[in-house]
Amino acid sequence: MAELSKSQSLANRYRPQTFDEMIWQQHIIWILKAKMQSDSSALQNYLLYGPRWTWKTTSARILAKAINCLDPHDWNPCNKCANCELINSGKTTDYVEIDAASNTWVDNVREVIIDQAGYQPISLKKKIYVIDEVHMLSGAAFNALLKTIEEPGANVCFILATTELQKVPQTIISRVQVFNFKKIPQDEMVAHLESICKTEWFEYENEALELIATISEWCVRDAIKYLDQVSVLGKISTENVSHFLWISTDTTIRAFFDSVKTSDRNEIFEQIDKLAQWTDLQQFAKQCIGYIDAHIIEDTDFYLKVSETFSEIMRQVRFYPYPAVLYKIAFNKYLNGDESASLIKGGGEHSEPVGLKATKKKETHTSEKESDAKGKIPPTPLTEGGQETSKDSPSENNWDLWERIISQIQSSTTRQVFKDHMTIDKVSDSEVSLIHDNNMIAKTMLEKERKEIEALLEKELGKKVTLNIQWMTKEEYFQRLMWM
Repeated sequence: MAELSKSQSLANRYRPQTFDEMIWQQHIIWILKAKMQSDSSALQNYLLYGPRWTWKTTSARILAKAINCLDPHDWNPCNKCANCELINSGKTTDYVEIDAASNTWVDNVREVIIDQAGYQPISLKKKIYVIDEVHMLSGAAFNALLKTIEEPGANVCFILATTELQKVPQTIISRVQVFNFKKIPQDEMVAHLESICKTEWFEYENEALELIATISEWCVRDAIKYLDQVSVLGKISTENVSHFLWISTDTTIRAFFDSVKTSDRNEIFEQIDKLAQWTDLQQFAKQCIGYIDAHIIEDTDFYLKVSETFSEIMRQVRFYPYPAVLYKIAFNKYLNGDESASLIKGGGEHSEPVGLKATKKKETHTSEKESDAKGKIPPTPLTEGGQETSKDSPSENNWDLWERIISQIQSSTTRQVFKDHMTIDKVSDSEVSLIHDNNMIAKTMLEKERKEIEALLEKELGKKVTLNIQWMTKEEYFQRLMWM
């Protein structure tokens, strides 16, 4: 780590200055180092994407320094040579960072990049353009940038960064090398925070660091910022973290869910009033969803139903002047057994929602339709000559096949989750490939229903098949759907 300045915030002081100081992005670091080692003079353009505050822009700056460093160590920038100092201080026109959110129009791109990219670097070995939040550029700006990125010249490198890959045109993506940055896992984040506490001589509790890692949603900068804020109280304890950041512990969340399971309206409303006095109810909803994700296997039906209520709260809480009232409205619907949020009594596999009788007729009608679909294998499509087409044929509609499969699943919640988060990619002689957007709730449900899905596929296809599941990031999943 570069020499730390006490005048800076913790987040800035512990911002990585070399590749080796970055945690959990080794899959990217290895490739970048290997590329520079094999041919450091050959420049490529890069696109760094992933969740916010996973060091995409920081990596772009480190890469720019590594490319220009006069004395690299294991392909890390030295941060001491003239070129590294110029980039760190921002005193060179050969290194340009652009915030695309503030420079969206084609005129900005022409003025800052296109008109200048053709000139040779003045003070550095290579001219570097870093465009942050590149997905914010307008269509005209992307078109103007395209030719320059495609043929940048021998001494120019473009490094693009974004949190929303799906908004970047495919013409740009095809001309750059793409790297996917990942959120930091809980144990890695806690270890990183612990290292900072030891360096700063902070007194801390491991449970408090785990709580900070959770509420930061595994974004490094947020986690260090929260650590910095709580440190003013002295000890980094669970109590200080909870009260200073207005967040709840797992014990508080568990107690709230226990009240919901008892269906005691008065107790639930009393807990909501107490929470409103000392916690941020928007943050509480996010924490509850995270808790559900971590504990869903313990009582799947109950947690899936209550997650619908919290999702409804999350959609509105930012715009609602009285969050406690919003909670009470949502959980009143939940307790009354409204279709949008019905409480499962006892959370068992065969238990019924409260107030189910009011909607039973409608659900019975639906189940009769679904039961008609069960056990029926649709006729095999015929060619004009009357010959059967194989299920492996490109004419087989995998969307329809997946619809038929999930229509035979008993739980309506599971059907909807499967429809929203996965689909069949292709069918071969002995294997069905299923792509999935890595939603944790859907992933857990799929693991539980995998054998039933395979049985239904064999029934539909009339042959023995194996289910091959391919997990993707949400961006990769939706990009794949676009090409299906």
